[in-house]
Amino acid sequence: MTAIDPAVSRIQSAAELGAESFAAKMANSSLDAAIDVWLKRVAQRKCTPTQRARLLKAVERGTAAETVEIQLTRAALLRAVGLDEGPAAAAAATAGATYAEIGAVLGISGQGVGQKVRAYRDRSADGSHPGGLS
Repeated sequence: MTAIDPAVSRIQSAAELGAESFAAKMANSSLDAAIDVWLKRVAQRKCTPTQRARLLKAVERGTAAETVEIQLTRAALLRAVGLDEGPAAAAAATAGATYAEIGAVLGISGQGVGQKVRAYRDRSADGSHPGGLS
């Protein structure tokens, strides 16, 4: 046995125990970053920190008029950096985006989006993909 074996065991245990918390934090930070990109590059508008915080909360609840565009932006950003865009695609669909709109942003077919969203929702339903749709 080498000195690394106990460390590997502790790391694996920590990853298992911390996965749900990590997924929730990643989802929150990706939405936070997507709002910044959307405000600057899509909407081309500035807002105060208070307005931005209100927009973030409204998008999390799905009540902002901008929810679809921001979730589409989030999905595109996640895909661009090679991360799982499934949660953002599902959130965009829940907010009212069509599979064709999501597919256009992601560069895949509407059918591919449908498969991706269903797979994400199935994983979420059985508890294997924590973090929700935010």
